[in-house]
Amino acid sequence: MASEHWYPSPGHIVHALVQYSDSEGSKSRFPVVVSSSEFNKQYPEVIVAFTTSSKNVNHPQSYDVEISDKHPQFVQTGLTHSTTVRCGRFWTVDKRKISDVVGSVPDDLLTDINRLVQECFKE
Repeated sequence: MASEHWYPSPGHIVHALVQYSDSEGSKSRFPVVVSSSEFNKQYPEVIVAFTTSSKNVNHPQSYDVEISDKHPQFVQTGLTHSTTVRCGRFWTVDKRKISDVVGSVPDDLLTDINRLVQECFKE
């Protein structure tokens, strides 16, 4: 996708190469865009929240939101299994590293995600 003509919206679940924090490698992931549309239009990067398979979450954190495969709008996510959004773990991703928008977070869960992301920045 050409970053100068395209930008994701908050709540989009994207397929992206996300760089490891402790090395130079990267891994294919499905993070959730949490930066605003204005930010996403203006900058070559977007801010995303880390996601992981819910089966890997042994001890949920207060900033986690699960996108359950039992959710009535799960099909709109484009995900294949329950996924946990870590609303306190962020990355910036170059839009050129985003290969696709696979879906979007259901509105009720996006409200929770937005609230938790904002709480992470409170004093």
